[in-house]
Amino acid sequence: MKKQFLLFFMLIAFASAGAFAQNQSIVYFTRDVSSAGLMKVYRALNQKIEGSVGIKVSFGGPDEEVLQPELLGELVRTTGGTMFDGNGLSGNRRTSEMNLSHARRHGFTEIGKCVMVSDSDYINLPLTGGNILKYARTGKEFAGFDSLISVFRVRLHMLPAFDGNIKNISLCLANRSGKCIIHSGGTDENYYHSTPADVLEKSFADAAKAALDYKKNWAFINVLDDIEPNDSCRGAKNLGKIGIIASSDIVALEQCTLDFLIEKTDVDNATKSEWKSAHCTGMVEQLEKLGGGTRNYRLVELK
Repeated sequence: MKKQFLLFFMLIAFASAGAFAQNQSIVYFTRDVSSAGLMKVYRALNQKIEGSVGIKVSFGGPDEEVLQPELLGELVRTTGGTMFDGNGLSGNRRTSEMNLSHARRHGFTEIGKCVMVSDSDYINLPLTGGNILKYARTGKEFAGFDSLISVFRVRLHMLPAFDGNIKNISLCLANRSGKCIIHSGGTDENYYHSTPADVLEKSFADAAKAALDYKKNWAFINVLDDIEPNDSCRGAKNLGKIGIIASSDIVALEQCTLDFLIEKTDVDNATKSEWKSAHCTGMVEQLEKLGGGTRNYRLVELK
């Protein structure tokens, strides 16, 4: 009888382990931070390109550390993609003309077509079952893309909110009124509001889920290279060129990113907790809860 019970529990354990493995998403990784390295992880995703391709990037400000355009050259040529971004709320990124001038200054226009999503001619991206938002908002240009690739140079210790791919397809995808919606927790379409971290995390996750629901054919790439910390987080340092990671699952990609930039760093657990709190990393878990992906992943290194 005991042997039968032991066998039964072993079978249950193996079945559970199999189910757990089935729920994993694959994240591809290369240490080669180059155009060839980026294409290596992108091709591993086997994204089926259909119709018009939009490549969501950040053109950045005049003195901002952004993705190096030369990393994108082959991707743009191979997919025939159009690079696009959204305007900021104020300062030197508040108009399309300003942003496109930054795109030219950083070299994006030299490798392909660049556009800004419209502030005046917008579309709402509906969301059912979100935390706070009922919809996200972006320019009409987004509707014209059939296949989407989101590429981002991750900057953990630069801005208050975790600066990764979730932000790239939520706040950075939004037009100006869309940014107001996110920052206000859905209460204002016209003005910026400073909101508590937990509200901001939920708003980011809601807006990202709306983008995922509106367009189904996505590929996500994070570039983890030598960004110099620019905040007051104790123990933060330049980690050098870690590599490039890619996944069809944005939640898995972002969790892997946090593991590289926080969990695998040589600091104590209290410091790691401070970093997570300071940079609103809870948006990753929030998006998982909305069904935007899983934090359970398997890392596959490509040589």
